[in-house]
Amino acid sequence: MGYVKRLYINGLKRFQHFEIEFNERLSILVGENEAGKSTILEAIRIVLNQQYWNADKSVLQDLFNLENVRSFQDSPSIATLPQIKIEIDLQLDNTPRFIDFYGPNHEYGNRDEEKYGIRFECKFDEDFSDELADSINDGKIPFEYYSLTWQTYANLPYKVAKRPIKNLFIDTSETSKSSAFNYFNRALFSNLYSNDTKLKAKNAFREKLNTSFEDVSLPDIDDRRRFGIDNKKVVLESVLSVYENSIPLENKGSGMESLVKTQIALNREDNLDTILIEEPENHLCFTNLKQMLQQILDHEQDSQIILTTHSNMIASRLNLGNVIWIAENHYLSLKNVDSQTSAFFEKADDNEFLQLLLSKKVILVEGATEYLLLPKFYEKKTGRTVENDGVSIISCNGISYRRYLEIAEETDKKIAVITDNDHDQNKIDEAGAFNLLNEKQHVFMGSTMDDWTWEACVYNCNQEKLDEMIQIQEGAQYLFHGNNYGQVLGKMLANKVETAYQMLISEEDFNIPVYVEDAIEWLNE
Repeated sequence: MGYVKRLYINGLKRFQHFEIEFNERLSILVGENEAGKSTILEAIRIVLNQQYWNADKSVLQDLFNLENVRSFQDSPSIATLPQIKIEIDLQLDNTPRFIDFYGPNHEYGNRDEEKYGIRFECKFDEDFSDELADSINDGKIPFEYYSLTWQTYANLPYKVAKRPIKNLFIDTSETSKSSAFNYFNRALFSNLYSNDTKLKAKNAFREKLNTSFEDVSLPDIDDRRRFGIDNKKVVLESVLSVYENSIPLENKGSGMESLVKTQIALNREDNLDTILIEEPENHLCFTNLKQMLQQILDHEQDSQIILTTHSNMIASRLNLGNVIWIAENHYLSLKNVDSQTSAFFEKADDNEFLQLLLSKKVILVEGATEYLLLPKFYEKKTGRTVENDGVSIISCNGISYRRYLEIAEETDKKIAVITDNDHDQNKIDEAGAFNLLNEKQHVFMGSTMDDWTWEACVYNCNQEKLDEMIQIQEGAQYLFHGNNYGQVLGKMLANKVETAYQMLISEEDFNIPVYVEDAIEWLNE
């Protein structure tokens, strides 16, 4: 089975220069909106499927990188005209049938290396340089005079009919149901059958169509004229539909579209080489999403799957080691994440690891009480909201914060951990040692045994206000884990979320525990 090994993009949409290496079987692309995840899938389709081969050249306005366009406009000349180059390195069998794709005709990577691949180039046709020079110097891009070329690394013309990688694109974000299915049906037909089988089917369809129209016996218009079929308008691919139990897929609910398409793509004896899926979570309920994920896992070894997602569940269930984070014109693979950490997040559906990757700065907390009050403390300390500063507060919900730190250790993000010392001096000492060794990740906790947990820290610096706010029953002990910490603190410990909510909606100006202030200051240094 062949697969897409590496992709190089120069000048396409948001990417001036970008390269990415894919996993052999499953690659999960994650990133913020407009990070370029969809552009990566589009680049693969442009090269493998010769997308835009017959398109009007005006489409180039939407394809050129805006920075390159601005550079041209600032200094207009033939030399500065924007262009697009895309190269795909392929992993193919070392057999004679793929020899036309093997060679040194590539610009990226080791230029002396011979390898399998295809190269796409979109640039101004310099044969028209003289007659268009004045227009170009005035800052006008002559889209109509651009040429689009596809060549193999053997420096031979590439034709989609001889594609070395059978591929299919599933776009569940497509708003037009008819166009989405039309593309899917065409692509499935094109990749499912050999050229000989497709040619025979199309010829047979055309002959049957003409014969069927003759059987209608429509009277002639006059002595010299009659109606007939325009075979250019009715081609087999345009009228194809996939039926399931006598029902066209188009007539199934939109929530089933992604699931059914994925089933068709995966459940084939002659496997596709590469399947591209755009946000498979769209329109799927929790149960159907789990069903789709199981299908992907069951067929993970049959095809290369490259998908984009914003779903924690998809990225976690399909193994964090398959995640590739796209950000700021570079990528980061999580393939080196410890297998135990990947397994841990796979079982924890309510994790927020994607939010960790997609945030500028992060505060990790242990539970709901810190999560509720930290935004209020942050605004009091800085005069700004966490939203304005791009700070995400993530509750670990029982997951060890060290699991999150392992995922993020290569991301160069500032991450502050707010946790408890649990009456353990060793924890305080270990946090100090950890902070000395880690510039981007620091752990903050109470520095004394009296400040052993969040509620104790908050109470100790707001005792008078909380004694007045927290209502207690006369004579009640409010023990916590069998220990007596006093009535008010005891009730706070036994009713953590309720107490935090009372503080949140209160108009009181509460003091901030020292270690929380330290965390906020460090995060903003």
